[in-house]
Amino acid sequence: MNRSLFPGLLLALGACARNPAPVMVASAGLENAQVRGVMDAALRAAAAGRPADSLYLVGATIVTDGVSGSAQARFAGVRPGGTATASAATIETTPYFAWGVLEYRWMAATGGQPAYGRATFVLERVGGSWRIKHVHTSSLRGAGRNGGGD
Repeated sequence: MNRSLFPGLLLALGACARNPAPVMVASAGLENAQVRGVMDAALRAAAAGRPADSLYLVGATIVTDGVSGSAQARFAGVRPGGTATASAATIETTPYFAWGVLEYRWMAATGGQPAYGRATFVLERVGGSWRIKHVHTSSLRGAGRNGGGD
């Protein structure tokens, strides 16, 4: 082999080895929108009394007002037969996990006083979709019209 070509060949091979194929990563805005969609869908399903198991990982932990475990009472203050709306959300994402805080208001279909709550979520990306791994919800006692707690 020609000794003058050897350094150039090593340089070319080294450049190939250090530049693997690009990895496609969704933008943070898109990720946040997808996570927010899962959080909102879980809240709406709870208010409508619809199952939302496809949004949760098998074995997901659920804590409602300090009580662990009920699949029926996933959101504090929310009962089937009303309307729930999210008033504020904060979301952070990584490539494989996301966490968010969602403040919400539930209103019974028959009227009366609304119930306010806050939910903290941990989500995991599974097969390209976000699924709820943990959710902890609490009633906001003494909440005002905008969902603020005491």
